[in-house]
Amino acid sequence: MSPGPVRRRPGRRSSQERRDRFLDAAVEAIRREGPTVSMEAIARQAGVTKPIVYRLFGDREGLLAALGQRMAGEIMAEVTAALEQGPADPKDMLRRAIRAYVTLIDTETEVYRFVTERTVGGATITGLAAEVARAIAVVLGEQLRAAGADSGAAEPWAFGIVGMVHLSGDWWVRTRTLPREQLVTYLVDLLWDGFAALAPDDAAT
Repeated sequence: MSPGPVRRRPGRRSSQERRDRFLDAAVEAIRREGPTVSMEAIARQAGVTKPIVYRLFGDREGLLAALGQRMAGEIMAEVTAALEQGPADPKDMLRRAIRAYVTLIDTETEVYRFVTERTVGGATITGLAAEVARAIAVVLGEQLRAAGADSGAAEPWAFGIVGMVHLSGDWWVRTRTLPREQLVTYLVDLLWDGFAALAPDDAAT
């Protein structure tokens, strides 16, 4: 008689499932209480004790890294979707990508600030930008090849663009000194035209 299918014992979940459920609870707690939320409040939201948190993530830095990776994935998904919406004017494609990025950190500001403000030396904010840039480089390379252009520019361009947009967005979510769409326009104009607007009219003569 052949053995029946292996069944998971009731109430048991894989380690990844538990981590995902805990991160969902952490996001809810951060949205409700802001970036200064305590680890105790996060554990309470998840219905566990702090030792369980350490078992899942190692320590507080492990939790921050896991949340940073999740946010990087969400940013990459939004920006990549914006770039892959179909044929478009290159400047419009740039605007869509920047708008997608800024919109996400605007709508998830508390989680973004929790991840970036509680990391010593800015390690997470740098890692977040690098992860996004690597993904954008792939998509940008495909776009350049499709246009018959030099795809070797994809990686340095991706890191340069993401670095600028990332730090500008980080400044913006903390200051809110101008409307979101105005920030997008300023960034697009700088990336598209550079500092040409500052050149005197007779510079080319």
